[in-house]
Amino acid sequence: MPLKFGTTALEFLEVAQKVVVDGVPDFSRLNVADVVREAMLDSYSVIEITMDAKHIVPSSITPESISQLLDLKDELGFSYTAHLPFWSLELATFNEHVRKGSVDSIIEAIELAKLLEPEVYVLHASGDMAANFSNQNYDSNLIRLIRQLLAGFAAASVEDIVSRTEINPHKLAIENVDFPYHILREVVDDLDTGICFDTAHLLAQMSGTESIMDFYETHKDRMVEIHLQDAAKEDDDTVVNEDHIALGRGIMGEKLLREFLLELVKDKFDGPIIFELSMNEARESLDFIRKIAPEVL
Repeated sequence: MPLKFGTTALEFLEVAQKVVVDGVPDFSRLNVADVVREAMLDSYSVIEITMDAKHIVPSSITPESISQLLDLKDELGFSYTAHLPFWSLELATFNEHVRKGSVDSIIEAIELAKLLEPEVYVLHASGDMAANFSNQNYDSNLIRLIRQLLAGFAAASVEDIVSRTEINPHKLAIENVDFPYHILREVVDDLDTGICFDTAHLLAQMSGTESIMDFYETHKDRMVEIHLQDAAKEDDDTVVNEDHIALGRGIMGEKLLREFLLELVKDKFDGPIIFELSMNEARESLDFIRKIAPEVL
């Protein structure tokens, strides 16, 4: 069974290049349906819609454009996933007002995307504030307590989101971001959600220090989506916090990537595998896979 590859349709830099002319933004230049149609020229089977675009370009994701996207889905025969907003949001915060606003923003995005029947809703259950607090150079016992407190706030937020939207929690995929995932895994199990595995975040040691294969083996029982990309390295091979680069340009290497992809085939993984990259980088990554593991396509 071939794996199901896709890409993001609203990568930030490409959107900016479309709407900014001579330093002046012209939001009328962005038509989301046209962007998706262009992405589908590479014959992907799934497109991930970045719901943050709604706030960056207010005219981009509206009930009208969602209707156009639905027509395009019917015309070309692919499916969607939705990456829920995360910029400026924090579901795992001490501040109740910020937490409530973040939950409301997520719920608004889910309700707007529902018409597309996304296979998966990708969620960052923790944000920059949680990452900052949990990585402070404090006593280890205090850090452990802070992380548990933040995870508790995240759990309350996710529970509220599921309750108010009534979506299937299995479709709500909590991504491994800059926060220890072994703690967030408790939230996943308690609330019966799915998991989105971002390979670059793990390679950059944002969510843990285990290997790609170990993370997959530990969490594959809940994995419903994968974000597949490489992470960069310095000259001395030290991993740096630079992620989301094309496959083959970073530290993953051909052997590991092939092993991972073949394991997905062996396990009959049928979830979306998304390149969170520019269209050219996604194309380059797919070509790299075609070279080292053609049997997975």
